[in-house]
Amino acid sequence: MQKIPVHIITGFLGSGKTTFLNHLIRERHPEERIFVIENEVGACNIDGALVLPMANEVVELTAGCLCCSLSGELYDVLELVSERRDEYDRLVIETTGVADPSSIVQIFLGNPVVERVFNLENVICLADAANIEDWLAGTNEARRQVVISDVILLNKADTVTDAYLDETVAAMKGLNPYAEVLTGNQGVFPVAEVLATEQLRQPGIEAKSEEISREHNHQIHGITTFTLTFSEPFKLEMLVHEIYKLVNIYDHQVYRIKGFVDAKGSPVKVILQSVRNTLSLEDGSQWTPGEPRQSKIVFIGRGVKRSSIERIFKRHLVSPVAVT
Repeated sequence: MQKIPVHIITGFLGSGKTTFLNHLIRERHPEERIFVIENEVGACNIDGALVLPMANEVVELTAGCLCCSLSGELYDVLELVSERRDEYDRLVIETTGVADPSSIVQIFLGNPVVERVFNLENVICLADAANIEDWLAGTNEARRQVVISDVILLNKADTVTDAYLDETVAAMKGLNPYAEVLTGNQGVFPVAEVLATEQLRQPGIEAKSEEISREHNHQIHGITTFTLTFSEPFKLEMLVHEIYKLVNIYDHQVYRIKGFVDAKGSPVKVILQSVRNTLSLEDGSQWTPGEPRQSKIVFIGRGVKRSSIERIFKRHLVSPVAVT
């Protein structure tokens, strides 16, 4: 059966998540039946009460933050949706304003039982154009929300000058070069375009990787983003083993890895991405005749040294580079 598409809406406090969610529901109604999972810390879920009744069904989780204490409860709701999959066309999860969405992404990328029923299409981050720079400077949660997302919606764009908005868009792209950055007001954004952005999947990762500059290197608010490019193939098994170690030991520093590699003997690009300590690999498109077989991987983290990561990768090239 066709998988249920899933979208995670995240964003710091007051960014306009519920307003955008209602806009999304309004735009897709009545063609789509949308199941909404609302999470708010506290017994009284105010955001849940604000979701439009046009949503096919709304489940409120209020016992804690979905990204940590509520993972078991989330599995229960996913099982409910799975049993009634014929009743829904789309699942949307709105996190709390202080959630780290990477823990939720792991559930959909790292669990084969969940992946059989659900397809995580993208993570959508709402950001208040006037306050996002301050939030990034002061909170780890806001940083993770931005770097883990596939679409960043800069809301309330009319509250800042055009020059400041341009600077903020550039900063978002510098932090997370894979993300699409859109601007809007009062939670109104092109819903079809937002939902169609599939940077979590093979076609999106390949296309975006080709756009990103080879020498991309950016640092803002303590977050380092850089791109590594290699023209020699890798011994994939050893490389994957090394990356598994990397993301498990340094998951507090390595926020995101995304890109594709040339594996020795493989006719296809190998797509790899990590979210915290979960590493996902899938086959990409075939290498075409005459196409340069270059690996391109983007790293986003805090306190991550480019030279150290590059040294790890070079060890697993088919012709390893001697490193002192």
